[in-house]
Amino acid sequence: MNRRHIMGPAAGLALLAAGPAGAQTPQGSLGTLDRIIRDRKIRVTAEVTSPPFGILGRDGQPDGSEIETARQLARDLGVEVEFVQVTAPQRIPALLAGRADIAISSLSITHDRAKTVMFASPHGALSIVIAGPQRTQIRSAADLAGKRIGLTRATLEEATVPRIAPQGTNIVFFDDIAATIQAMLSGQVDAAGMSAFAAKSVADRNPRAGIEDKFTVTTAFYGAAIKPGDYDLLQFVNTWVFLNKQNGVLARIYQEKTGVELPALPTI
Repeated sequence: MNRRHIMGPAAGLALLAAGPAGAQTPQGSLGTLDRIIRDRKIRVTAEVTSPPFGILGRDGQPDGSEIETARQLARDLGVEVEFVQVTAPQRIPALLAGRADIAISSLSITHDRAKTVMFASPHGALSIVIAGPQRTQIRSAADLAGKRIGLTRATLEEATVPRIAPQGTNIVFFDDIAATIQAMLSGQVDAAGMSAFAAKSVADRNPRAGIEDKFTVTTAFYGAAIKPGDYDLLQFVNTWVFLNKQNGVLARIYQEKTGVELPALPTI
């Protein structure tokens, strides 16, 4: 039996991805994917204040749907994963600064972000909602006028909520989702924009607060972000997403960690 027949599927994918894309790197230097395989380690951003995508488990270790997705990617690559903890605004800067090889932190795919990073095909979806206490009367975007609405910086809600907010809406920005949630629970803001998953988690953990979804702002898809020029890694991740959509692994992770079924995913 020759070597070709005994290689595992992950190793075969790695060689495929390192082939033509690797030729774009300078002679004598390693592409990002080759370096990851050589060092047997991939560095991945971890935002652990955004349930159910990323949280700290009871053991103090990162957990959540995006954390498990990153671990699955590392397993299929045959390498260890090193998590680089970041806040929402730090996800892309950490990648561009070389602190991480890839950002897997519920980064929704937008025009603005695509100007600075390369996105792999999406592996998940999220809805942005306005959430708040039952006593706060909000049923549509028009009802935001005169209300204090909390938003987390560098998130999809920052990009979408101001566009639908009428004149007179007082938008209050916070640096991470934990601060946004605390502001809503304490009454510092009347309501907040966040993912539907985060809103459900807050409601479940704080039943006396009476937190509910007011209305859905938008539904978007999120994917892994990769530094411009790292085509070898992008090619591998796109192939990895395709295979794990087909075999149901992404759907299993998503449902286990979010409690809902994974919607049909488009392809870039």
